[in-house]
Amino acid sequence: MSNLMGNKSDKLRNYTIIARLDDAIPLNTDEWVSVERFLNQISEFVPTSLLSSLTECIIAYADDQARRGYLLGQEDLAIEMRKRASRIA
Repeated sequence: MSNLMGNKSDKLRNYTIIARLDDAIPLNTDEWVSVERFLNQISEFVPTSLLSSLTECIIAYADDQARRGYLLGQEDLAIEMRKRASRIA
């Protein structure tokens, strides 16, 4: 039962992180415009299903990297806060 609760908690935590990242990371950047341009060029020669699969893989990779970066940033913040707290105490 606790494993089930852990999975729900993990899913909620991941969803919350992804939602915050989606709100904070703009998609209208020079880098993303470049990716869109390439995807549009590729779509002329590649079957739509293959292009959709490629796009989904790119999105999954980017989401995972952003989530990892967010978590690492939170860990760094926690370490910094502990250091500050130990200096005050």
